[in-house]
Amino acid sequence: MSIILYVAGCVVFLILQGIFSGAEIAFISSNRIRLQHRLRKGDKRAGKALRLISNPEKFLATTLIGTNISVVVSSSLATLCLISLGVERSNMWTTLLFTPIVVIFAELFPKNIGTYYRERFSYIIAPCIAFFESLLLPAVIAAEYTSRFFVRIFIGKSKKHSLFVTREEIKSIFKEKESSKVLDKGEKEAIEDILDFKETKVKDVMAPFNRIVGFDYTDSYEFILKKASRHKFTRYPVFKNREIKGYINIFDIFYKGGEWLKLIRPIMKFGESQKLYEVFTALREKQESIALVMRGRKVIGLVTIEDIIREIITSIVKG
Repeated sequence: MSIILYVAGCVVFLILQGIFSGAEIAFISSNRIRLQHRLRKGDKRAGKALRLISNPEKFLATTLIGTNISVVVSSSLATLCLISLGVERSNMWTTLLFTPIVVIFAELFPKNIGTYYRERFSYIIAPCIAFFESLLLPAVIAAEYTSRFFVRIFIGKSKKHSLFVTREEIKSIFKEKESSKVLDKGEKEAIEDILDFKETKVKDVMAPFNRIVGFDYTDSYEFILKKASRHKFTRYPVFKNREIKGYINIFDIFYKGGEWLKLIRPIMKFGESQKLYEVFTALREKQESIALVMRGRKVIGLVTIEDIIREIITSIVKG
């Protein structure tokens, strides 16, 4: 009876070792877009998987401790089983016979499963890993903080890991599915252009300083109306001794009237190397639609919200 229990226990801990080994490779290589999609469809296991991925140090500490416990217990049970059978030099035979079994069935096989079916494997075993994380919490926390301590000493301050999906992860989906013809070449290129929008700098789409159409402090009301009707813009920078003091919305002149210099609004400024999406976000937050592009303290151009939107649309059409 004891031999059956030893064998059963050995098998159970081999399976656990396989789960920890497979989980390690599956969670690290999982595509978070697919997991988030499952979470939106109501799969709570995907939510647990995402929570585990969000703290890699804690997750790896759990799998490492779980794997080591499984190895020690399973090999001990195998040794006890051989002793019960009267086998001499049981430790040696455990090493010779049990090591290939562990390598094949508790390491290579589950790691291959975790590699080929990483998302499915991750959300299926996420509750199991979460359970052992809670069960082994004191040891996990100790291992996690010890790891962080040595990382800070030898590498420096560790970066926080984000659950936000990166541009590279989205592109990887298109590459994986390229052979399935879900997207044609034009659609794929259009989406990639939109993703590359994040890398575009404001200087790439600005109107250079020598092409800026604006008004001068000395311009008359009649001259402004004539110039506005010719260029048909809505907003114009206002110059004073070649220095831009702000901008004016032509509709303010039409509807408010009076001294037009009193209608000048402050204008936002951005460095030339600032990312276009950051400028777009800032303009939207401030409900502004025009900004100056600076090189140091010098104005080198002007950008409008329309320029940015046109850049996005051009990317789509070009694709």
